[in-house]
Amino acid sequence: MLKSEQWQADILKVIKAAQEEGKKQEQILGDSSRKVEECIEDTERVIKSNGRELPVMDPEEKPPVEVQRIDSFKEPIIVKPFAELLREANEKIPGEVGFDDIFTPEEIARNREELRIYRKEFDSIHRLDEVDIIISALAGILSGALDCAFGGFIRPENRKGVPGPFSEYVGKLFDKALPPETIKELEKEAKVTYDAVNNRDTAVYVDGLSSYFHRLVSLGHDPILGFICGVLDELRGTMTTLDRKGRFVIQVMDVYRDRKAKNPFEAISKVFLHMLSDVNTPAGLPVPFMALFNKLQFGSIGEEKLNIAEMVQSMYGQGYDFRHFCSMSIPVMIIEVIVRVSYFIKRLYEGYSFRESIPFNTDHEKTPKLGAMLFIAHSASAAINAGKVALTQDPLNINYPQWLVFVQYSIKQVKWALIEKPKLRDRYVDEIISKEWDDLRDDIEVLWQDVLKDRPVIYHM
Repeated sequence: MLKSEQWQADILKVIKAAQEEGKKQEQILGDSSRKVEECIEDTERVIKSNGRELPVMDPEEKPPVEVQRIDSFKEPIIVKPFAELLREANEKIPGEVGFDDIFTPEEIARNREELRIYRKEFDSIHRLDEVDIIISALAGILSGALDCAFGGFIRPENRKGVPGPFSEYVGKLFDKALPPETIKELEKEAKVTYDAVNNRDTAVYVDGLSSYFHRLVSLGHDPILGFICGVLDELRGTMTTLDRKGRFVIQVMDVYRDRKAKNPFEAISKVFLHMLSDVNTPAGLPVPFMALFNKLQFGSIGEEKLNIAEMVQSMYGQGYDFRHFCSMSIPVMIIEVIVRVSYFIKRLYEGYSFRESIPFNTDHEKTPKLGAMLFIAHSASAAINAGKVALTQDPLNINYPQWLVFVQYSIKQVKWALIEKPKLRDRYVDEIISKEWDDLRDDIEVLWQDVLKDRPVIYHM
């Protein structure tokens, strides 16, 4: 038995022994009270049998003044140590004692009902109301509708993919920010070791290493992984690839040894500038983690029976690049803005402080309502996008950022429901019970001071 469990069992046994002693004393007092009442009744019967009336006190007559005996000696209160109380309890009750031995079935049922009420109070605090659900659903539906109308690619009669209005708008922003002359300057300043465009400069053959597809197989060109793999490549003078057949290769690029970075800061700077030089070129950069799909060499998709890796490679070849990724993020950002602003306004209206209403807390545990609202909104938008892809049978219409965010919020929501919420509910109930214990201790202290009344206390060691 654990130490805490043994301590609890010892306390229960001492309490049970005190209960038994209290019942015994109560029985003794009850018997004494009955004997006193019997004596009073006998006395009254004798008085009446002698033909005399029982004395009746006038309610307006003052009772005689009670003379109290002044005694300098006050009986001390003896306090025994817990070990002695436990020893006495073990002598009286040899077996183990549980809560069922101390509380009656009615008391246990009442306690369970109290706990149920406390848990229900916690759930009501974090439960979404109708307004929360409506806001979340409308945000998700609006985002999905905008994605259907303006996102993805348009397929005219010639079946050649044409970027939708969102992609066209984002493309113009990139053209304005990174015109051709700026790109040329960046290309001169940010030559990197992992930018081989064919296999003439490699020691190990890499499938897919070409002027158009080399960014899809070179992990240094990934917008996120590039700041890990690309930086390491720059420091080591290597190139890290995951080719079109799913083969992972790290090889030294002796031809580009003069491009090596001298320190991590230079490596990070060169990786970032090189990405800027590539992002607004015809091939563009791949979307985050796109190269990892080269590992998925299975499946049979569409009329061409492509596996997943081949399908993703085809999508990249048709313009599914980082610029398109940014355009697909617009519906996702619309959800974030609508839900977070609505949450902020509603919390202020409900009487919460400005600080308590801030909708940018990344800790799902502290803002579970906001997390649930975002989960519902992104779920609705992802479902609409799934319907769009199913109807068009076109993988270019997959809203990759939306699915990434949906997976992120799904993981958080499952973690909240299965782990964090029960833990916080127990903490909420424990705090209420602790408050009741504090109140009980205060009442006991008041009672102790009332019983004490300047009497001496002797503590047995």
